[in-house]
Amino acid sequence: MNTAKRHVASLKRLGGHPALDFVNTVHAWPPDRDDEYLHDYAALLGWLGQAGLFDEATLDRLAAASPAAAGQVHARALRLRAALHALFAAVARRAPLPQPALDELAAVLQETLAWRRLTAAGDRLRSEWELSEAAPLAALGPIAWAALELLEHGPLGRVRECPPPDGCGWLFLDASRNRTRHWCSMQGCGNTAKARRFRERRRATARAAGRPRTGD
Repeated sequence: MNTAKRHVASLKRLGGHPALDFVNTVHAWPPDRDDEYLHDYAALLGWLGQAGLFDEATLDRLAAASPAAAGQVHARALRLRAALHALFAAVARRAPLPQPALDELAAVLQETLAWRRLTAAGDRLRSEWELSEAAPLAALGPIAWAALELLEHGPLGRVRECPPPDGCGWLFLDASRNRTRHWCSMQGCGNTAKARRFRERRRATARAAGRPRTGD
């Protein structure tokens, strides 16, 4: 077992969208304990800051949460992440959206609505966050509302899943011109797949020649 914790500072954002990057805060799907980046509430806030969803002043206010409140929001964040993974994995697989995941997203949207404000920008309306008096649960607001925007307005046709058996299950928007991006990263899962195919070819060649290879 790998007992070293994974840290959000080392986590690459390859999803192309905040909601997908949030889903990708595990090393692989389905995650186990060693795959986790969001170990606690502090790690959640750290990721939110690195993703540019909150400024330092807001993060400082949210960090002042009581241990009990922090633990509750952290647990809620993990449930929201699982729901978003279920939703966008279904999108990537062209499958129906699971209702329990929609219900979880809807609950977070409803509970964070209190911190949304409509402001006028010339002759247009703009929806903004007002977090000067926000409760810790507000930390999940920008993620949930970004997910809703992606589900409502797309581009859902570009949502992809890094595929098994070599892929990690991360989700991403395929921004390639021909929509041919297959892996979360060619340097990561793409290379893993290439290495596996190379080993399989070597074994097949060795079997055909009647010379079993050792150490493969």
